[in-house]
Amino acid sequence: MVNYLVYVSQARKGLGTADLEAILSKSRSYNPLHDISGMLLFAGGRDGGRGSFMQLLEGDRGAIDTLRATIFADPRHHTKIVIEEGEKPERDFADWSMAFQNATAESLAGYPAFADMGSDHFHARCQAGEAHRSLEFLKDFWATEPREDGR
Repeated sequence: MVNYLVYVSQARKGLGTADLEAILSKSRSYNPLHDISGMLLFAGGRDGGRGSFMQLLEGDRGAIDTLRATIFADPRHHTKIVIEEGEKPERDFADWSMAFQNATAESLAGYPAFADMGSDHFHARCQAGEAHRSLEFLKDFWATEPREDGR
């Protein structure tokens, strides 16, 4: 069994490509040292608004809790909400210290429960506990949507 946690957050206004690259670089160096794997999904803001993150972390509960405290203290995002956590039989992203995918409005349209990711309404639903099946969404999105790495 492996522990996991899925959270969402809102990016600070003005978060850019360099910020995303820095986040991924740090994740990809830190996570293997602590036996953590996972996926980061970023949905750009709509109509010039801030974007949103959804991240899955997989690993030992203590390592995830330590990383979560660091992530939640990061000023590059706010309104951090854990929407799912628990145990599962195996890792879904075992080969990735941190997989990454940009999500567009078009790519999210096929996932009605998550189509408004990046909006204030989506975060309000997350705070109300209405973002169900986020783990399944991330796995399906990763498996079916074209990625920048060409896979």
